[in-house]
Amino acid sequence: MAMAQQLGEFNLRVARIADPRNKSYYDPELEMTIPKRVSKDVINRKKLKKAGFSALFPSLFLGAVALMFSHLLCCRFSLFTHEAPFLTYGVAGVFALVLGGLLRLKTMPHLGAQFAGAGAMVASMHNLVWMFPEQFALIYSPEFVAMVQATTTAGSVTFLGATYML
Repeated sequence: MAMAQQLGEFNLRVARIADPRNKSYYDPELEMTIPKRVSKDVINRKKLKKAGFSALFPSLFLGAVALMFSHLLCCRFSLFTHEAPFLTYGVAGVFALVLGGLLRLKTMPHLGAQFAGAGAMVASMHNLVWMFPEQFALIYSPEFVAMVQATTTAGSVTFLGATYML
C-alpha cells in the first residue's frame, strides 16, 4: 500500500516535470525555482565585477590605515627603525594586501587604490602629525612626533625628497 502511494507521487512528479508547459520546477532542498532549459549564451556568459568609485574609496582608506599601522609597528613596538623607510612602506603594502584580501577588495583597481592610499599617506601623513601632535604622541611616541616636526613643515606634501607647500 505504501509502495503504491509513493509510486503514484513519483509518477505525478515526473508528469509535472515532463509537462511541456512547465518551464521550471521548484527544488525543495535548494529552496529555489530552477529553469528547465537554459540557453548556452546564459551558461557561457561570464559576469565581470566592475570596481566602482564606492568600492575604491574604502581601498584608499585601507592603504592609508595600513601605513599608519606600519608606523605604529615601527614606533610603538620597535620592530624596525625609521632609518629604513622602505621597510616601513613594504610592511604597509603587505598589510594593505592582506586586509584587502580579507575584505574581498582583490581586483587590480582595488590594489592600485590601496597603494595610492598608502602613497598619499607617505606624502602627507606629517600634516596629521602637525594638526594633532598630542594624539600622535600618545599613539606612536613623542620621539616620532619630534622627528616628524623637525624634518617637515606644516601644510606641505613631500614627494621624492622634494617638499611642496600647499
